[in-house]
Amino acid sequence: MDKATTFPTSLPGYEIEALTANDAPRLVPLYQSCADYIVLERGHPPDIAIALEEFESFPPGRTEADKFIFGLKSATDEFAGLLACDRHYPQEGIWWIALLMIAPALRRSGMARSLCDDFFKWLKTQQAERIQLAVFAGNEQALRFWKGQGFELIRTSGPVSIGTKQHMMQVLGRSL
Repeated sequence: MDKATTFPTSLPGYEIEALTANDAPRLVPLYQSCADYIVLERGHPPDIAIALEEFESFPPGRTEADKFIFGLKSATDEFAGLLACDRHYPQEGIWWIALLMIAPALRRSGMARSLCDDFFKWLKTQQAERIQLAVFAGNEQALRFWKGQGFELIRTSGPVSIGTKQHMMQVLGRSL
């Protein structure tokens, strides 16, 4: 993770900020506003430990150098969204979206779609060929969103334990 890597956004009034673990406290208000997702994921409300965990968890074989966490920041310095990803996972040329989170007041506004479009354009400049992610099998809203972005089911896996919950995961992917 580094503060220098970022990508341009087409969203007026917003900018992308590359984040490090030192920024975790600044993300707590976003995590709290997205408590619906955190409770779905973990079975309990968010706290600073959950925000910090995003910076400290890596897929097998990946390190801090492979993880990128981008905050979608408004002109008032508030975070409206978060995009966490891992480069070259699960293999070379593939990037993995670990988390996309948009503040509830901005959901269904097209913001997530625009953020992803900007991110995917940038990924092409990074020689990425594909993008993959996993969605909780019961999260119909997220499945609809990602399928609307052109993602297709690769496989179902699990159960995976997160917090006090267990989830079956649908792994989705698409070419860039």
